[in-house]
Formats: sequence, C-alpha cells, structure tokens
Amino acid sequence: MRTTINVSEDILKEAEMLYETNNRSKAVEEALKDAIRIKKLQHLMELKGKINFAIDSSDIEKLRSMEIDER
Repeated sequence: MRTTINVSEDILKEAEMLYETNNRSKAVEEALKDAIRIKKLQHLMELKGKINFAIDSSDIEKLRSMEIDER
C-alpha cells in the first residue's frame, strides 16, 4: 500500500544503515515491524505476575504426553 509520511532525512538514513538496505520503503517497513514486535513484548511483560495459570509439573507432563500421542 502506498502512503505519504513525513520522516526526517537523518532518521531514514539511519534506518537504511541499520537494516542494511538502500530501499527506504523496506527500511521503514522493517523498523515498523520491529516497533510492533517490541510493543507486544512490553505488553506481555506487563502481565508478568498478574496471571496465575495454576499449572504444576505433573500437568505439564500430561500435556506433553498428550502432544506426543497426537503425533
């Protein structure tokens, strides 16, 4: 998809250098993918300690054996 954005020349050059490309579109797309990935990880890390799965080692072993049986 084609879109127009205003980005400083210095930022674009740095992105091209970091992503080892001379293609600005590719550099911007890769930078956006990384930014999205990092934000998702940050959101997951914020959940640390807030979710209790109540799973013990015997439950994990049962799940593993079920996965093996399905193959």
